[in-house]
Amino acid sequence: MMDPCGAVAVLDSAIRRGLTKQELYAECNRQHTDCAAVFHLLPHADQRSENGGESYARAVMTMRLGFAKPQQQVVFVDPLTGRTYRVDYCWRLADGAIIVAELDGMEKYTNPGMTNGRSMQIVVNEEKQREDGLRRAGVSVIVRFTFDDVLHAERLDRKLAEAGVPKAAAEVHV
Repeated sequence: MMDPCGAVAVLDSAIRRGLTKQELYAECNRQHTDCAAVFHLLPHADQRSENGGESYARAVMTMRLGFAKPQQQVVFVDPLTGRTYRVDYCWRLADGAIIVAELDGMEKYTNPGMTNGRSMQIVVNEEKQREDGLRRAGVSVIVRFTFDDVLHAERLDRKLAEAGVPKAAAEVHV
């Protein structure tokens, strides 16, 4: 009954909390109801999404827009500083290029709980340092997008396509 991309977010959360795909399959079988939608969506579930927004965005990217499935929460080490940076989404291309995408929101710049008392200028400067570190670690392209871009998927489609994110060969679009 849910939007398929929203349902993937629910499945991601269940799996992240320890429910196995086998247990989900078994529960669907016990319900004696048509669980075809769950069986169809379960291969798209990924416990590495840290929140519903990341899950929903990944589902839109792959299921609705047809992009190749990204790796999630990939760690890069800046060879200059030794600092580690974890990215939301990562595609490693056959030619050696690495594209990362980050789901951003204004909250990280304005929410005192996330800024730890730092000014917006300091937070923006730290983001610039982070991007420089990712590039030194081998990242070729960094795509930033908002949840509003996800909701207006044509904007997300354009950003990912312009960055060179490949389309998947045989994805089902919903």
